[in-house]
Amino acid sequence: MMKLTSNLKLEHSPIFRSFLVSYVLILFIPMVTGFISYYVSSDIIKSSSLEASAMMLNQSKDVLDRRMEEVENITRQLSLDQELNYVLNQQVDVDHYDVYALWKSWRNTAAYSLTNTFLEDFYIYLNNYHAIFTPSGVYVRPDDYFDLYHYEDVDPVQWKQSLLGNIHRRETLPSKPFIGNGKKSNVITYLQSIPFDSFQHSLGTAVILIDENEIAKMLERIPQQYGGWAYISDKDGHPIARVGIDDAQIRAMNIPQMIGQQPGNIVEGETLLISSKSTYNGWVYVVGLPKSVVLKQSVFIAKVTWTITISTLLLGIIAALLFAYRNSAPINRIVSVFREQIGQGGYKGKNAFDFLQGNISDLLASQRSLEEELKRQLPLLEDAFVKRLLKGEFDSLQEVQTLMHSLPSMNLKNETGHVAIIRINGYSGLVSQEIIHELNAARLLIKKCLVDLSHVFQLNVTDIDSDKIAMLMTLKEEDAELEGEDMTANLSGLFEQLREYVKEEYRIQMTVAIGGSFQSLSDSSRSFEEARGALDYSVFMEEAETIWYRDVIKESTSYYYPIDMELRMLNAVKIGELQEVHRIFEQLLAQNFTERQLSAEMVQQLFGELKGTFFKLLQHSPFTDQAVSQGLKARIEHLQLSASLDRFRNDILELLEAFCSRVLKKKEDSTGEMINKIVDFLDQHYSDADLNLYKISVDVELPEKYISQLFKDHTGENLSDYVEKIRIKKATDLLFNSQHTIDEISHYVGYNSAHAFRRAFKRVSGVSPSFYRKTVN
Repeated sequence: MMKLTSNLKLEHSPIFRSFLVSYVLILFIPMVTGFISYYVSSDIIKSSSLEASAMMLNQSKDVLDRRMEEVENITRQLSLDQELNYVLNQQVDVDHYDVYALWKSWRNTAAYSLTNTFLEDFYIYLNNYHAIFTPSGVYVRPDDYFDLYHYEDVDPVQWKQSLLGNIHRRETLPSKPFIGNGKKSNVITYLQSIPFDSFQHSLGTAVILIDENEIAKMLERIPQQYGGWAYISDKDGHPIARVGIDDAQIRAMNIPQMIGQQPGNIVEGETLLISSKSTYNGWVYVVGLPKSVVLKQSVFIAKVTWTITISTLLLGIIAALLFAYRNSAPINRIVSVFREQIGQGGYKGKNAFDFLQGNISDLLASQRSLEEELKRQLPLLEDAFVKRLLKGEFDSLQEVQTLMHSLPSMNLKNETGHVAIIRINGYSGLVSQEIIHELNAARLLIKKCLVDLSHVFQLNVTDIDSDKIAMLMTLKEEDAELEGEDMTANLSGLFEQLREYVKEEYRIQMTVAIGGSFQSLSDSSRSFEEARGALDYSVFMEEAETIWYRDVIKESTSYYYPIDMELRMLNAVKIGELQEVHRIFEQLLAQNFTERQLSAEMVQQLFGELKGTFFKLLQHSPFTDQAVSQGLKARIEHLQLSASLDRFRNDILELLEAFCSRVLKKKEDSTGEMINKIVDFLDQHYSDADLNLYKISVDVELPEKYISQLFKDHTGENLSDYVEKIRIKKATDLLFNSQHTIDEISHYVGYNSAHAFRRAFKRVSGVSPSFYRKTVN
């Protein structure tokens, strides 16, 4: 241990000491806690015992409240039982009882005794029949039932008047001695008149006899653990149940008057008293804990605390040394790396944290400087984007649009326009430092003049040579309707003004070559190549100042199918962009059969190139599937060159559409599977009141925004509306086929409140839930 400590101090002294001090300080906490616990353990134990007992008491209270609530719900269901209501409302002839109706109604009510342990013994009195239903049978004379089952201190007349003759609403009688079939016990009596909302006249009475022992079982844990007692009384102070205490002790201790005092009050006999009142029925729950039993644990805990404190202190010192070494080593390695990088490998400073702070501050400053530099480089990125666009280096239109979003300052709000190239004349073959500076200044002046003169077009200008400037010109949004001759006139006017201005002001002579129009940015490379061709052709024209590609005499000795056009077609087919495929192919036809006159041999070679393009597509997904590949390959092999241009065009387009439809079908199948997965999840979890997009996204492994839009596009309705329809459909089934209340149904189908459920039900079905239930019944 001493050797380890010595090595640590020599190797990691600054940081090691800080860790070691921190750990040692933390280790003194349990020692101080031991001193405190030694003197206040009795108060701690008392408090913890009271809290534990109070928690157990509240748990028992909650359980009993739920059981009594179940009893109430069952009496409510009894009052709604159709067979029982039919018997209760019968006009009874004393000489002719409807025995079958009585038997049928008794059979239904007898089953309720199996739903709750509190319902093992109950009976229903029918006023019109003067009969009593019990789970075991029917008594047509109440006196016969009374002979077997009666309260010890109540005679038949009192029983009939107080229990059977009065109207009761959720009434609970305190514990009374009861004789049932020769056996004596104490029971609590729950009374409810039928119908449930009887005020002046009742048709019958449901009487539920609850064995006091069943209630006492819920309180046994506390006396068993602490050796005390438990007691329950109704809101008027009458006893309901007791464990570990009798009536004489209750009266001697005057417990009803002490109920409601602060928990932990010491009453007669050195007893700690805890009480709690039920908000459901007003019953009062009381627990008494003997103080001597509770505090016996304090001495034991004090000894345990001291043992643990000393053991922790010894083990903690060892752990502090080890953890200090382990935790300081990574920081020291970082410090070493910093020092090696800045050339201070052999330097040992006093405070390594200050060293780190200074270097991290330098790193943050460098990061901010780098961010500023990136902002300054943004024009270069935009220039590189324009160059790649003009050269056709993008694989698909989607890639172009993605990069445009990352460069928000680009002037490309429209996709229709032209590409033009300006050549500064008079510098051909001249190369010197003065000439290069002169050309740089001329290009800057021309760019500035272009921006000042252009009112219809959005310009993106880039240098392609020391004496050449390329311009990607697209229409502004407000002038997007310009086309054809209007666009040509605007372009001609723009370059005429530019040429005259720079010639008069700066003595600069220039030639402008303009390519054909494009309707998509991915097609701008074709216009650029046309502008270059027109510029090359301008050397054959006298006094050529502005030359349009359409005015250039086209060579017809070879077909037109450049590699960039083939790549664009391949990429468009692979992602299923049928419209883009049509546009590229129509452009190819126009170049070869409208602007050129190809020989039969050239047409045959062009046809062979197109078939080669189709065979290249077969090497890419999703066409690698054997069945799909064989079918498409057969169609390609049977493709024949037709003498008719329309037939040639239709054959190629049909094959292109077949490739695109395969891509789109695969996408649709994938989308369909995802929609089915979402629907299955909603069908299983509609009852979750906290159901949201996040939970759905976790299950189907897709982003939240994408799920919502995908569901809307595929099904035509919002995700929230679909969930609401599922819930309301399930609610209508429950309203029709069950006796659940509106509040219960709203909870079952996933609503946080009955009010929200009622509003949603009326919004979807047009009527309220209660009206719907009344109508269907």
